[in-house]
This record gives sequence, C-alpha cells and structure tokens, in this order.
Amino acid sequence: MENYDVIIIGGGIAGLGAGSILQEKGLKTVVLERGRVSGGRCRTFEMPGGWKVDSGTHCIDDADHSACSKLLARLGKDIPWSRNLQGFMFYAEGSWKPMMEYLEMTEGDKKQLAEFEDWIRNIGDAEIDELDKVSLNKLIRDKGLSASVADYARTIGMVHTTLTDADRISAGEFAYIYRGSLIHAKGFIEPFSGVRMPLGGIRTLIKALEDAYRERGGTLLLDTTVVKVNVKSAQQFEIVTNKESYKAPKVIVAAPIWNMLDILPMDELATLAPEWAARIRTMRQETSSSMGFTIGTRAPLLDMPYYISAWRLPGVGLPMQVLLHTNFDNTIAPKDHTIAFIGACCTPEQALNKEFREKTLVAFWEVVKQMFPNVEQDLVWRKDAYIVGIDGLARSPGMTGKLRPPVCLPEVPGLFFAGDCYTGRGIGMNAAADSAMICAEAVLSGK
Repeated sequence: MENYDVIIIGGGIAGLGAGSILQEKGLKTVVLERGRVSGGRCRTFEMPGGWKVDSGTHCIDDADHSACSKLLARLGKDIPWSRNLQGFMFYAEGSWKPMMEYLEMTEGDKKQLAEFEDWIRNIGDAEIDELDKVSLNKLIRDKGLSASVADYARTIGMVHTTLTDADRISAGEFAYIYRGSLIHAKGFIEPFSGVRMPLGGIRTLIKALEDAYRERGGTLLLDTTVVKVNVKSAQQFEIVTNKESYKAPKVIVAAPIWNMLDILPMDELATLAPEWAARIRTMRQETSSSMGFTIGTRAPLLDMPYYISAWRLPGVGLPMQVLLHTNFDNTIAPKDHTIAFIGACCTPEQALNKEFREKTLVAFWEVVKQMFPNVEQDLVWRKDAYIVGIDGLARSPGMTGKLRPPVCLPEVPGLFFAGDCYTGRGIGMNAAADSAMICAEAVLSGK
C-alpha cells in the first residue's frame, strides 16, 4: 500500500483543484472519485449525432475574473470560453421582452435601481459579511425598494441561488455576486453579461484541472467509491473504498454534505466537535433543486443571446430558468441545432415528491409550447429530469461567507473539507474553486 500525505475524496473542481495545489507544494496526494470520469456533478455527456450535453447549465459568473479562472491561472491553465450572455429576457403576453421592459420601470424606478447598484458596487467585505445573516427580502425592505426594483432584485437572486423564496436567499451572497458583476461589467450591455461557459461543455474545465493534477504527479483513481472514513488516531485516517483501504494523516472531503454524512463517523465526531456535528446533521436538505427538461431541436428556439427567466411561471407557480446553450456555444450540437436547458426552481421536498413532480412537468411543458410554438415540431430528443443539490449548500441567511461550514476542524486535526458546501463564495463552480484554494492553504498552513 502506498503512503500518501493527503487523501482527497471527490474528483470534482474542489478535489482536483486542492490536489493540484498540494502536489505543487510537494505533498503526495490521491484523489478518490466514484465516477468513471472526473468532474463530480460537472459532467458532459456525449450523445450519438454530435450532441454534447452538460449535466446542468454551468454558467460561470464573471468568467475572466471568476474563482474558476483564478484557480486555472494558479495552475498555469487556460481554457476557451463561450460568447458572453447579453442579459435577461422575460416572456409576457405572447412575446419576449428584455428584463427592464418587462418590469415596466418608471424613471423613478430606474433612478432608484441606479442608486441601489451604486451602493452595491461600493459595499465593503465587512458589510457583506453582516448581510450574510439576513435575507434578500429584508435587504429589499430596509432599502425601501419599489415593487419593480424589488422584483428585479428577487429575480436576480433566484437566478444566482436557484432558491424559490427571497426570504431564503442570503442578502450577503446576493450583494457579493452582484458586486462582482457590476465591477466587471465594463463594455457589456447589462451587469450580468460577463457570464460565460467553457467552450465545448464543462468537460473542458474539468479536463484542464485533471491535466494540471496529473502533470504535478497526482494519483487519480476513478470508479472508486468511499464506503467509510475511520479516524484511527489523532494523526491517522483510514479510507475504506469498494476496492481497498488507504491511510494518511490528512483527509480532504471534497464531497457535498449529503454524501459526506454517509461516510464520516458522525457519532464519533459528535463527541469531538459537538456543535459542528449537530449543525451539519441539519443541513442534508439545505440545498437548491430544479425540475424540467433538457431538449435538442433541429432549429433554434429563440435566436437571442440572453438568459431567459421568470420570477413565477403562469400555471406552474415556480420560478423559471432557461439557457439556450447553443446560442453561446455552437460546438456542442449538430450545425443549426439547439440544446436548451429549461428548468423550474423548486425545493428538495417538491423535487422528491413524485406526484407533485409529474403534475408540475405536465403543466410546465404546456407553458414551454406556448413560449416556443415550434418546439414539438422541431424536437429531436427530450429528457425530463429533476436535480437535488444543484449548487451545493443553499445560499440562505446564516449559510454563506464565513457562516458556511469551515474547511477544517480544530477539534479533529487533519480533517478538511472543500467544495460548494463549505467556506467559499460564488455560484456553484466558483464556490467550489474558491473553497479549493482556501482549503489547500489551510492544509499547507498546518491548521
């Protein structure tokens, strides 16, 4: 059995990123990934006929300035990006409208929004940390935002968090993401037009991270499922997998909380870190979810470089997010064909309720046919799906920024965490990349 300095559980962005940094610093690591390919929840599936379908939208905010880009740059990697999004579109009364037109903002509303954005652009980190404790709705009330500006803020918050209720959206995370978009929006039509995707699918990003890890001498073991983590002593962990066991003085769990709970000895850890264990056990369902359709069509559904959204879908009652992926990346489908992700944000309880899910998807498809009248005529394939755990830990009050579960436990030396459920900021992949860098520095500092 080989000896490793650090065993990393999970071969997604966080696991590969942290592993690459540690390998570069001279530590010997192994990444254990249960999938047959690396990436975790970031996957690109290749279908017959030239279709490359991601397991989600995989939009990366502020692409050039994002945590993902910073991690790649740190590892000496660069990737090609899709074209930029141009803003948001809404469906109303049989036609598509830009967000501002849809919201019918008065001159007073526009002035208030400009003042609100100016405040966010100049907000400091300490104030954002305080906003982590309150909801977006409370921030809206405290700022006295008009109905139209409030709807704008709630819709932006929903798109960033996939949460259906602005009382559950952290004002701190909203302000942090929005601030970055405003600061890096130079030259774009709208502040969120800096959003891009890895060209060719999310596999492009994952492969760059995997290459960086292997080039630094890291060991990546695929199709290796961790069954249990045993704390053998204060400085020794045993990782039991479906193939064999591994031992090391340090372990990084780069897996979401709901998977981590199934492999860690929580009863034992509860005696060592009772407050942490009690909190972690309440977080299994504290995440974001969606249900809807991924479709391929033989003609464009809407030839506009916009993200499509709605705070509430008529006849469905849930928020909507639509990404016409091929409007930004024409390398992932046959020529002149379209891949679209059409989702309704929901709670984990709703997504897991079969009766609710089936009823909602039927109603949702009727709305889709109204929005895109030729969708059934041009349909090549359609996959109905629901996902629980889209962006890791829900970005709700008390669960963002420094209030997230930490990347290390002083009570259990050698046990570390990385990913979109732990300390780090940003949407999904950016949170994972940010957490990877924070975790690696914690390991290197000997915490």
